[in-house]
Amino acid sequence: MAIFGKAAKMSTDNTHTMNLGVFLKVFASRAWPDILDAVRAHGLRWIHFTLQALVGESLPRTISSTIVSEARNDLENRGLRIASFSGTFNMAHPDADYRQEYLKRFATACQACRDLGGSTVALCTGTRDPDDMWRGHPENKSPQAWIIMRDTVAAALEIADRYDLTLAFEPEINNVVDSAEKARRLLDELQHPRLKVILDPVNLWDEPSFDRRNVILETAVQLLGRDIVVAHAKDVLTYAGPRSPGDSPTIDYANYLRQLRGIGFAGPLLIHSVPEDKVPAIIKFLREMAQQVGIHLE
Repeated sequence: MAIFGKAAKMSTDNTHTMNLGVFLKVFASRAWPDILDAVRAHGLRWIHFTLQALVGESLPRTISSTIVSEARNDLENRGLRIASFSGTFNMAHPDADYRQEYLKRFATACQACRDLGGSTVALCTGTRDPDDMWRGHPENKSPQAWIIMRDTVAAALEIADRYDLTLAFEPEINNVVDSAEKARRLLDELQHPRLKVILDPVNLWDEPSFDRRNVILETAVQLLGRDIVVAHAKDVLTYAGPRSPGDSPTIDYANYLRQLRGIGFAGPLLIHSVPEDKVPAIIKFLREMAQQVGIHLE
């Protein structure tokens, strides 16, 4: 039985359908497979998967085929589907040895993703900061950083070809690909059918005005359009730490969902970077917002 099936559809009553899911890391305080039971307890079926939940790190050098087989059974027995799979490492790291090591680890994750029934692996385009792939660096805007990142993504795409996977990167203000415009540039330069985009609006701005945020969001959706295969529901204020959708949101969720519907996006909308105890309220909020704009969240 395939875990990852068709992600969405348009229903006959003209209500658009997307798939509501969650990052396994939201339930990181739990042990496997209690994590999966927690997901199902919230009525969710779609997950962003990380090998950290199984073996303690997201990109291990190796992983036992027995562990993967048992995990697949755990997923299937609970009717859970992998919306995206964590493959993030610093693709612009200044150390070439690091990049080569993590491309090997990335291949291990890709094989596990395929064997678990997933089809989309998440990427981070990285930063020149050697210690934190989510921290900005002045050299991120240099031509050298772009070339190194692009070449690393190209190498990852060769691995994706081997395992028949889609790779999806996320524009992030602290990374080399720090805008929708640069995301479009990377897509156009590589011209690879397996390369797609994860959209997380919060990661596209550094505290501009609320009105400006909508402009940035709408521009991103227009530029990236049908290359968006995963959307995130995260709400972060850089000066106050993680916040939750619906808790003084920093984005207009009705507009966000309306924009996604406008481009025909019908894939996974994934909750992350939220406390576990707020998950029920977040699900309720997102379903209400989606209903306002004619979207059914499965």
